[in-house]
Amino acid sequence: MSSTHKDLKVRMVQQLADVFGRVVGLKRTGRLDEAVELVHTTALHLFGPMWDTLSRHDASSAAMMLGSREKVSACAMLTQHRAELDDLRGDVWKAQTGYKRALELHLEAARLGADVDVPTRSALKALRPRVDESKLSKSYQMQLERIAGLR
Repeated sequence: MSSTHKDLKVRMVQQLADVFGRVVGLKRTGRLDEAVELVHTTALHLFGPMWDTLSRHDASSAAMMLGSREKVSACAMLTQHRAELDDLRGDVWKAQTGYKRALELHLEAARLGADVDVPTRSALKALRPRVDESKLSKSYQMQLERIAGLR
């Protein structure tokens, strides 16, 4: 990997960490609409018009379209934050759908790496109680058990 490519990845991770910190701060102060807008504008900034297309495809297809572990992880984290915001806003059905989608995207990101990184493990641990695992595909269920083990 070239140093320029590596620098771009590091910059993307740093920008996302900043955005997610701001989202958490907005959630804490009850400014949920602003947090939703920040998640949305960040997604559009990172993925452009592809963001809307990604939501129309299953997680596996979305991961193939994104191509890299870093991009899939970013998509998963944005989806997870949006689901948490939907939950806080009382839209339970939308939140549950978002949690499931985020979990599947995190599992796709894990497939793309040689190892499962700490942020992915943490996300899986946080999402697992929020998702009805029986609604996941068998391959996702098996992968989740391999990574996270029994509850």
